[in-house]
Amino acid sequence: MTLSLCIALLSVFSIVGIKVVGAATLAVLALLAASGLATRHQSEEVSRHLDQLAADVSGEVPADRFLKMRMPALDADIAAAADIRLVGVTLTRTVRDLLPILDRRLRKGASICVLIIDGDSPARTEAVARSRGADSPDFYQHRLASTIDLLGVLASAAPNETALQLRVLPYVPTFGMCLIDPTEAYGRIHVEIYQHQTIEQNPSFRLRADRNSPWYQLFAQQFETPWDSARPQRLSVPQ
Repeated sequence: MTLSLCIALLSVFSIVGIKVVGAATLAVLALLAASGLATRHQSEEVSRHLDQLAADVSGEVPADRFLKMRMPALDADIAAAADIRLVGVTLTRTVRDLLPILDRRLRKGASICVLIIDGDSPARTEAVARSRGADSPDFYQHRLASTIDLLGVLASAAPNETALQLRVLPYVPTFGMCLIDPTEAYGRIHVEIYQHQTIEQNPSFRLRADRNSPWYQLFAQQFETPWDSARPQRLSVPQ
């Protein structure tokens, strides 16, 4: 019992890595199973946990423990962020839902970078071809216009032109992202996987700078690369 408690505390307080905790747990469970202290039912349960832990330690994590059915609410993560970066096709819903908190962060001195498709490029037609719910490029043109209008409202809270920046891409991004303080040790990246010709929710996953490197660095770079090549678009502040 004492040994099990120690292992649990090591895991909770991140004193050692998951592989060490997993290996120690495997050893304890194996000892219990071999000692004959457990009943047959308990032994079967121990065996099941052994198999699951062995898979976890080897990296074979079930997809439903990693992928979420949709992008989670981002308000809590963004509430104290100083560096917020958004990538998507139009981001209309995302910007609309986050508008109050983005406004508050701008007024506190945060920087916000937004990357969406260029409504004057072939990306509109490409987006229609990939979508089941859109039948005309105008569908995306209207949504892009709404996003740009919302960002214009936000721009009135920006202390300078670099605090809120919008750039547009001539192609549809492979996935959507929300990067929160991505250069910090406590950074987070939420990734939404775009699908083709379906109305199902887009699955998503989250990466942490302190746990998921080098995958975290890979996706962080997947913002920098298109951002550097995208076209800056000036935001008009409503009068």
